[in-house]
Amino acid sequence: MRLDNVDEAKVIKMCLFHDVAEARTSDLNYVHQKYARADENKALADVAATLPFGEDIKTLVEERNAGQTREAKIAKDADQLELILSLKEQADTGNIRAESWLPPALKRLKTEEAKQLGEVITSTASDNWWYSDEEKKSEWWINKKRVV
Repeated sequence: MRLDNVDEAKVIKMCLFHDVAEARTSDLNYVHQKYARADENKALADVAATLPFGEDIKTLVEERNAGQTREAKIAKDADQLELILSLKEQADTGNIRAESWLPPALKRLKTEEAKQLGEVITSTASDNWWYSDEEKKSEWWINKKRVV
């Protein structure tokens, strides 16, 4: 899937650095976020002050957190898609709660591309990439001999 009119390098940098403040504030889970407040802006500013490219990171993270630009929306969606992939795998392997956590995560997706990916993820077995119906027919699963 190719995205038109998107600065892909910016999206990648946003994805790489968006959690940098959590090195100082911790990654609060959803229950903690309901009650506790972490000053991520201060943590981000403090981290940025220690790096020669810190202002660039700070600007990117602030843009991502504001969620207004196409790049920011894509970066935020990427974070949610990672959660959705994890929840789908957990649901497929027996976590009875994970299934109920998927709908809110899917509702947080903003771009049409991410919504389409979310649909594919939730309707596909999480092991399909390595153990598809076609792959299950392979003799390798019986003999386990490396194909050269």
